[in-house]
Amino acid sequence: MIAFFGLLSFLPSIAPGGLSEAEMQSAVDSDAISANFAQEGRVIDLPYHLLQKASISIFGLSLYSIKLPSIIIGVLTGFFIILLLNRWFKSDVAIVGSILILLSTAFLYLAGSGTPIIMSVFWLALLLWLGSKIVGNDHTPPILTISFVISLALSLYTPHLFYVAAGIAVAGLLHPHLRFSLKQLKFYQLIICISAFILTIAPLVIGCIFKHETIQQLIFMRDFNFSSIINNISTAFAPFFSFSLAYDSVYLAPLFGLANIVLVIIGILASIGKLFTSRNTVVSLLTIFAILVSGLNPDIAITIIIPITVLSAAGLESIIEKWHSLFPENPYAHFIGTMPIVVVVIMIVFSGLSHFVFGYHYTPRVAKNFSDDITIFQDKLESGTVLLVNQDNQDLNFYRLLERHNNFTVLTELPETINDTKIAVLGETIDREDLALKQIITSSKTRNSDRLYIYEKVIPAEKTEEEKGE
Repeated sequence: MIAFFGLLSFLPSIAPGGLSEAEMQSAVDSDAISANFAQEGRVIDLPYHLLQKASISIFGLSLYSIKLPSIIIGVLTGFFIILLLNRWFKSDVAIVGSILILLSTAFLYLAGSGTPIIMSVFWLALLLWLGSKIVGNDHTPPILTISFVISLALSLYTPHLFYVAAGIAVAGLLHPHLRFSLKQLKFYQLIICISAFILTIAPLVIGCIFKHETIQQLIFMRDFNFSSIINNISTAFAPFFSFSLAYDSVYLAPLFGLANIVLVIIGILASIGKLFTSRNTVVSLLTIFAILVSGLNPDIAITIIIPITVLSAAGLESIIEKWHSLFPENPYAHFIGTMPIVVVVIMIVFSGLSHFVFGYHYTPRVAKNFSDDITIFQDKLESGTVLLVNQDNQDLNFYRLLERHNNFTVLTELPETINDTKIAVLGETIDREDLALKQIITSSKTRNSDRLYIYEKVIPAEKTEEEKGE
């Protein structure tokens, strides 16, 4: 886990090496949260935005402060995935299975993206682990039950996880094992759980009352159209299984390597005879959830990472058990049989890492969706520089936020009189007699690499005595 945290802390500076529009907007949304966030209706993904606001407030606005919340949540998600797999598999299978997923392109992107998209995977992993600890346990510690209730309430702030909470509520009423677990709660524990749930969702309810559009965004999505469901599903899952075509997206294709897919197929085949076990029931329901809800919002398709994690571990378990069954009493054969598995795991890990690092640099249709403006502005703009940005630029709000944390000024119109300050123009040239082009700063993230044009004020030469006489 320490090595994983170090890797996640190191990777954002290499890949993708910039910020997507969604990450810039997330930083703007986080900064806009005030003490009256509930009345203003700023409650969607509130836990993440509060964490991101704290990160920006403490460390300033930078590439890392924007991504730090996702890095922290990513490490916690990986931790809960390992714990969850340990509930369903032997420790060796759980560790190797978790390594395969946590070092996949899909998870590395999630853990390095400064957007709340990772929260849906985090809440699912946490709820599944807590639920597996509670169900079937006759003496569940009260802290686990209260943690489950609070986590369930906090998950409602994430769009579309309302359906998961509703499914858990229905299952709790209909499934006999779940009903038995509920009956094990003492009266005071039930009161504490209900009170904690109400207090946790209170800001969400207030936000929905003051801003009714919040309900639509939590259940459906902004500008949702039922006629686009099939197209959304196709768009959502296209990068997952494309081995020959790169899409114009922030996701690399494929998000999971061919070896991972093979393990998933083996896991599916091994699970067919155990379809109605709790593990396979959860996997089936989460797969259905990811497919159907991605029709409402393509971003939710990433939650299929949880079923893929479980099925990969199941495939790995099936391979190991099959080999051991051939030589049940021979430990040397067991050891020799694990060597090819170790080699395959190492190949999967290194191919996934190389695909992630180099893919975001050398796949034009993906790389162009990330901007390194924040790094260029902070490294190249001198104190007091005026940054000229077009009024129609969709990232203008982010540049204004960046202005507050740096010593340059953002303007949308060039002033009539220019003082002795440098003028940096974003993405275009200007023609004024009192300004001279002194420097061009390029970016590897844009198709037209000339990103900043630096101008300085032209100082008129002194007139000669003859010119003065004339």
